[in-house]
Amino acid sequence: MRDWKDVDVPLGPFKSRGDILIKAGDVLDIIAKLEDSLMIMSSLASNRFNGPFKKDIMLWLKKLSDTSEILERWLQVQALWMYLEAVFVGGDISRQLPQEAKRFANIDKSWVKVMYKTRDNPNVTEVCTGDEVVSSSLLFLVEQLELCQKSLTVYLESKRLIFPRFFFISDPVLLEILGQASDPNSIQPHLLSIFDGVASVDFDDKKGDTVMAMSSSNGEKIPVITPVKCVGLVEIWIGKLLESVLDTIRNMMGSLGQQISDPKFD
Repeated sequence: MRDWKDVDVPLGPFKSRGDILIKAGDVLDIIAKLEDSLMIMSSLASNRFNGPFKKDIMLWLKKLSDTSEILERWLQVQALWMYLEAVFVGGDISRQLPQEAKRFANIDKSWVKVMYKTRDNPNVTEVCTGDEVVSSSLLFLVEQLELCQKSLTVYLESKRLIFPRFFFISDPVLLEILGQASDPNSIQPHLLSIFDGVASVDFDDKKGDTVMAMSSSNGEKIPVITPVKCVGLVEIWIGKLLESVLDTIRNMMGSLGQQISDPKFD
């Protein structure tokens, strides 16, 4: 069909790695256009006067249907690849899940090959149905990415079981916390999601990894009764921070109770 001769897969840049993404919005427009063409071809296929053209009509029906299906799968793969790329490329999680990091490295290579092939032959129907390379590669990528995601889910569950307050935050937020574990200061934006009333913490000026005080969203600052060294696994030291916060509050409440019961207070 002439309408599809000049329709290319729209490519876009990703970070500094070149054009290795498909533009999701433009692809959705192409899928909508494919549906319109499929309706026309279906109408032609049911026309009793289509005899001389039936073979071509059936060929294009399959080609357009397969192209639409592959583009939808492509968008699914891309979304999952981008999500996991942020997890496994750099950061601390790749060091804690070395096997899955290695698996993702192979996935990443396969993804780039698909995108380079698309760049060299961008016509949408040709790249999707001209051979089975892209189609089979996307099926492989879906399978491998889902295995990575499953392992990641198990990993996050193990962290939540150690520090149950992680159950109250979303997977992306938890991944951000765990992915920057080597920088304890990165926990600051998420404290209110984990601690009720603690908006920020102050680290020791000399020992940048030790929490010395906590502050509320109103700016009230209180020294913690037990300074907490934030090194090692996040779920461990943040548990110690919780204990220190609770001990500090209990100590304050105890002191306040003594003042109230003191006859001088009357």
